[in-house]
Amino acid sequence: MYLYIKVGSITNAQRAKTVLNKNKIKASVKRLENPKPGDGCGYVVKAEESDRNIMEILEKNAIRVLGYERN
Repeated sequence: MYLYIKVGSITNAQRAKTVLNKNKIKASVKRLENPKPGDGCGYVVKAEESDRNIMEILEKNAIRVLGYERN
């Protein structure tokens, strides 16, 4: 199962990927094909769900999350 995390900019997407990888959570940056209003820059961070709280890790590192979806 993956978590798709919407962020406000490509910079935040790259920062989020780096932070998650340092915390041993596999993550990558993906481009949304058809971003909707409110999706920010149209980039998401795709992360493997784990027993660790991904949102808490991002919040502690001052990365603003616009929303997320599980898939």
